Amino acid sequence: MCKWFVFFTHTGKEHAVCNYLNGMFDDERTVAFVPQVELVYKNSGQTYKKLKPMFPGYVLAESVMDSTKFARKALQIVKQTTHFINLLGKENPEFMSLHEKEKEFLLNFCVNRHPHTHVVEKSIGFIEGDKLIVTSGPLCGRESIVKRIDRHKKRAEIELEFMGNLRRVNVSLEVVSKI
Repeated sequence: MCKWFVFFTHTGKEHAVCNYLNGMFDDERTVAFVPQVELVYKNSGQTYKKLKPMFPGYVLAESVMDSTKFARKALQIVKQTTHFINLLGKENPEFMSLHEKEKEFLLNFCVNRHPHTHVVEKSIGFIEGDKLIVTSGPLCGRESIVKRIDRHKKRAEIELEFMGNLRRVNVSLEVVSKI
């Protein structure tokens, strides 16, 4: 069974750390990745999409190694570069991987276009009265996790559990009408 481990790193260095980890864990048993959110921007009348890290400052690694063996190998790697801050949960290997329900939520919430890429795409919906109804995208059926909507920026702030804590994340949400 694969476990997901979390590295804490400098914000903005997630992809460099991910590539470094994949070079250091040079086998198919461990693969690092950065969960990303596809955000829609509008500039001078043109709309474009940009991928941003879902959890800035964090890199995830999927591995079949047990927690103790992974921690030993990962801590050797962390010492070799300055971009890392820490491996989360290293003090207690039983609690260092993501909880199974957190992993399943992220797997179902993200689209895997290529192996080991996890991207949250845009959702589309409408507002009826004061209730949000999402018709397509990852938020479909998950309207209850939406905490705030910014219709002008086409964003929704959602709340989800990550490493046992509640986190707020911005995702793309286009509200096409308000009834």
